[in-house]
Formats: sequence, C-alpha cells, structure tokens
Amino acid sequence: MKKFIVLSILSLMSIGLWAQGLQKMSHDIRQLVNQTTQQAHRAQGTKQQETVRAMIRFSSNAEAVMAQFHCKAITHVGDIYIADIPISQLTALAEDEQVERIENHVGGKVLMDVAPDWIHLPALYEDPRLPQAFTGKGVMLGIIDVGLEVTHPNFYNADGTSLRVTRFLDQFAAENETYGKAIDLGREYTTEADIKGKGYSGDSHRTYHGTHCLGISAGSGYTTPYRGVAYETELAVVDSKVAGDSGFGSANELALMKYIFDYADERQMPCVITYSIGFNALPGDCVLFEEGISKLTGPGHIFVAAAGNEGDKLGYVCKPKGMAVAGTSLTGNKDGIAYLYSKDPFTLKVISKHTKPVDGSMKGDSLVYTPTEETVKKQLAGKQVSIARNDTCYTITFTRDSTDTDAGAVLLVVEGEDSFVQLVVEVEHSFVNDTDSDPRCGNATNDHSIGMPGCLPSVVTVGALNARKKYVDVKGDTIASWGRRTPEGTIAMFSSKGPTLDGLVKPDVVTPGVNIHASANSRYEEDYDYELVAKTTFEGREYPWVAISGTSMATPCMAGIVALWLQANPTLSPDDVKRIIRETSHPLGDGIPNNTYGYGLADAYAGVLNILGLPAAISELSQHQPSALTIRPADGGIRLSFDKAPTKSFAVRVYTVSGQLLGQHVIRPTASTDYLLPLNNASGICVVQVNSPEQGVTGSELIRK
Repeated sequence: MKKFIVLSILSLMSIGLWAQGLQKMSHDIRQLVNQTTQQAHRAQGTKQQETVRAMIRFSSNAEAVMAQFHCKAITHVGDIYIADIPISQLTALAEDEQVERIENHVGGKVLMDVAPDWIHLPALYEDPRLPQAFTGKGVMLGIIDVGLEVTHPNFYNADGTSLRVTRFLDQFAAENETYGKAIDLGREYTTEADIKGKGYSGDSHRTYHGTHCLGISAGSGYTTPYRGVAYETELAVVDSKVAGDSGFGSANELALMKYIFDYADERQMPCVITYSIGFNALPGDCVLFEEGISKLTGPGHIFVAAAGNEGDKLGYVCKPKGMAVAGTSLTGNKDGIAYLYSKDPFTLKVISKHTKPVDGSMKGDSLVYTPTEETVKKQLAGKQVSIARNDTCYTITFTRDSTDTDAGAVLLVVEGEDSFVQLVVEVEHSFVNDTDSDPRCGNATNDHSIGMPGCLPSVVTVGALNARKKYVDVKGDTIASWGRRTPEGTIAMFSSKGPTLDGLVKPDVVTPGVNIHASANSRYEEDYDYELVAKTTFEGREYPWVAISGTSMATPCMAGIVALWLQANPTLSPDDVKRIIRETSHPLGDGIPNNTYGYGLADAYAGVLNILGLPAAISELSQHQPSALTIRPADGGIRLSFDKAPTKSFAVRVYTVSGQLLGQHVIRPTASTDYLLPLNNASGICVVQVNSPEQGVTGSELIRK
C-alpha cells in the first residue's frame, strides 16, 4: 500500500512538472511536442524533424543547462538565447526549473516608380548625376527576405560600376558551395568576389519577393526609371529559410536581425532593417520575440515591418463581457484552423453541417467544449474536429472527410456573458458570417488582422496605400490588378487593419503598396506573365522589372524613408521615427491615429526638414517641394528648371540649415524655362525657398553644394 502511495505521489509530481513545462512553451513549440508524441506511435523509419530553433530564457546557468540537454547555442540577445534544441529534449528542458520560457513561431508568410511622387521624394534625391542632399549614403539598409538575387544591376550604383551589397547570408546555400564560408546561421559571403561569385540565393529560382522589396528600398534603377528610395545605402542582405521550412521561425529571424545590426555596428553605420514576412499573432504568445526586438532596436537601429495582407477577409471575432453569445463560420477547401483566446470560463459549440452526396439533404452534428478539458477530438458530420488547449490559447482544427461534398465549413458559437473571448483565423483560412445557417454566426470582422512582428510596439508597422490603379506592362497591355479594388489614394483592400490583439493602434503609417515597379530575379523559373514592365541587359544577362502589390511593397518603401532620415540624424531611435511620422505624415481616415492608416501617408521630405529643425529655423519655409519646378546645384550656383516658362515674377531665398540667409533674388520672367542663380561661399546642405503666385512653383528644396 505504501509503495502504491509513493508511486501515486511520484506520478502526480511528474504530471505536475509536465504541465508546468507545457505552460512555459509558446503555442507552436507545444504543438511540435504534441505532434512528435503522436509520430512516436507511428511506424518506425518515418523521417522526423530532429531539432527546432527556438528562443530560451533562463533564470541562471544558461550554458550549463543547454549543455545538459544537448542544445546548440546560435547567438543570444541579452538573456534570450537562440539555440537548436533536440525535439526529443523539449519536454525535459521545459521542466527544468532554470528554464523560464521556450518560444518559436513557425509558418512565416511573405506578404516603383510611382512611389516617390506620393511620399515627396524627388527633392531628396534629384538627378543621380549631380551632388545629392539625402540618398541614404552612409546608412546600412538590411533586408531579411526570400528569393534574393544580389547581383541584379539595381543593387549596383547608378552607372553599374560598383556593387553596394557588402554582406550576404544565404540559408538555402548548398553545403559544397565554392564561395563564402559556413556559419551557424547559413553561408556567409563577406568579400565582393564571393558575393559576385555567389550571385543569388538558393531559392531565387522559385520566388523573387526579396529582390523586389530590396529594389523598392534601395535600388539604383540602373537604366530604368524604377529607382528605389534610398539608392546610395550600403546593403546587408539575408535570405531566410523561414517561409514554410521546418524548424525555422521567429527564433531564426531574431538571430538574423541581430546578425545585421551587429554588422552595421562593426561598420559603424546606422541601420534600418526592412521585413516583409509575417506570422500569426496570438495574445501573450510572443514574449521573447517582443523582448528580443525591443533589445535589438534603439538609437541607430530601426526595424520596419509589414502590417500584413489580411485586410480583405473576415478573420476576427470578439465576444466582450456582457455579450451572451458570438459566432461565425470557419471555412477551408479541405481543412480549417482558428485560435480562441480567453482567460475566462466559456462554452464553445462547434457545429458541422454535411451534405449527403446521394440526395443533397443536410444534416448536422456538434460538440460542446469548455476549458476544463485539455484536448478534444470528435468525428462530426463529415469532418474530424479537434480542440487543443495551450494555457489560455485554444487551437480549433477541422479536416474534411472525403465523403463531405459541401464547402467544408463549421459553425463556431461562443457563449458566456462573463467571459472575454477572441477568435482569430489562421492566415490561410477565413471566417464567413453565416446567419442563414445560424443567427448567432454573424460577428466576424476584418480588423485585428495585424500580424507579427508588426503587432509589436517597438516595430514601425506599415500599411499599403493604393497609389496606382493601373499600369502598362512590357507588351503594352494596361493592367489594373489590385488597383481596381479601391479608389486611388485610399487604403489597399488587402492591407491589414488594427488594433492589435493586445489593443495597440496599428499600423503606424502607410506608403504606396499597389502595382509597385521594381527589380525581380533573372533566374525565376516561371513566366512573369503580365507583371513584367521592363528588361535590362547587364554583363551579358537579361534582368526583369515587375509590378506587384502588397504590404510587402509598402514596407521597404518606408524603410528607405527611414534610411534617408538616419542619414540626416544617425542616432534616431524607434520612438524618434514614430514622432517624426506623427508630426509630418499626411493624415488619412477618421481620428488620428487610426487603425487603418495610422498617422497617415509618410512624407520623406517633411521628415528630413523636421529632423534638421528647419521649420523652426526658417519661418517662411514651405514643407513641400515645388511640383512644377526642379531645383538643382549647377555651375557654382543653383539651376531652376520650370515645367513651363513662368509668366510672373518669383522670389528665391537661400539659407543654411541653421537658418542664416545666404542670398535672395526677385526674378522677372523671360521666355526661358531655365534660370541660373549665383551661390557663392556656400558649402554643405543649403535650403532654397521659392515663392510665386503661379501654381506648383512655391516650395522648398534641399541641395548639397
């Protein structure tokens, strides 16, 4: 009897430790443990994933604990370690009292010539043959993406003579490659010879997402008009294995962020990273990822991320306290996945409708779930439904049987007047309000769709504006694509909307993200079809330029703007950048900020003026450049080039950035469109203010003498 009691106590202690270990795990880590347990019961010889890259926080003795459980440390961000962990050791590692949390998030999804006119860029970079004011020179621009061809002429200087990529890391590189060297994060290329020899990432034949995004941020344009925002930045390029590749997720991405910021520090340069990949966001599930990004960012370290492309679908249901019931329908071609989040008691009813294949009649079946149960699986009408609990997050999954011939939907109904419950759909699935089937199932909305890491407070989060309704492709065909979905100058239909699941107002800002023209991969194996807008021959190879849409395109546009701002002030922090956004963006939508546009449309030029303090130093300064006049340094002075000959007198004043007046002129019109004004004893950046009664002529400009 005593032996039985002792064994019972030990068993209960073991169960308690196991439960505590699970509570330390993020949702995806716990799911991996469950899947591995299930696979252990399958036939031997089945190939299984052996390790997972994850973030771990220890209370003490980090190195000793990792050694005990055979973990391989990759890097660390403060007290957050990123390590490859044997999956067989996950449960035991989590049960160790010195381990506080294990976290990873998998399933990352990859989410321009018109852009400068919308964000007021022409005054900043002018003609590439002339001295520039702000072009991103002296700033490191990093990208973590997929499908990158680093030797595209877009990533050389404007005349194609000098490659601007000085660091390249490829996680898809083959082990036996000639160039570069293997490191824990992939294969690293640090010399120009190795970077040119490598040329492109191992996945560049199947996607060109990263090449397009980098071109928007920093492309020189080469022989095309499709120049990027900060076209003289130095480039650090990382091709990530995050999108759909086992074992890689947010932990891997945090390590790559640190890799780029460390390289920028080594080069003693301020750095902005553009990131157009997103993960599902679950409340309270990304503690270490949030802390890690917060620790990596700061003065001269800015991280810019996409809001996501989920704004055109219903993906969120909220049942607040005081509301008795809320619901919707979960759809999918074959299966469906949704997440329920609640700290309160509730009742969930899952109802499956099934069409009989013989007579077409409908029948239904349901299950009732409460948080008292850990995991439930049930065969409902035509579907296998499971609900798995991970602390306060519940994963709802259905898989349609082969005999089920309807659209593959289940109804989800949440009850509990004293409970606050949120339902979030997985990225590849959607909710559909189906009040015809059940009047309780009409509460899904298209807000709360900001993905991770865009949902985090230290990140500059970018939504997409429809800045071009249509374009002409290389064949001469006019293409509308996403541009026809919403009016020009309004939010793109797909752009995700806030607030975040934790209640933050997001996005922070919007930039153009529809039909954006930029570089693409020459090694892409599929046809570009209608999206091809130009081709360039460079060093004997033909390179394409394409037009695509997404918050993926808006994000590098904003990152390029931040690079220009860092050139003006290399010590800007994320809070500084958000202040500049708040003070200089063009408001859009109702209430500022709002969960559609944030603070509105970014203005690169007004941001630089704000950083330099020019609105305060020069009282008459226009915070926009002229639209019908180009101002450039030339021949020891200033050249004014009008779109058409002026008919009325105009005034010109030239200042230093401290506000000192260098010279002033009142010019009477002639038949010419070009005027050359002297500018003696001036060097560095000058401010030119033009005032005229004629439309489009009044404005200011920054030039570098």
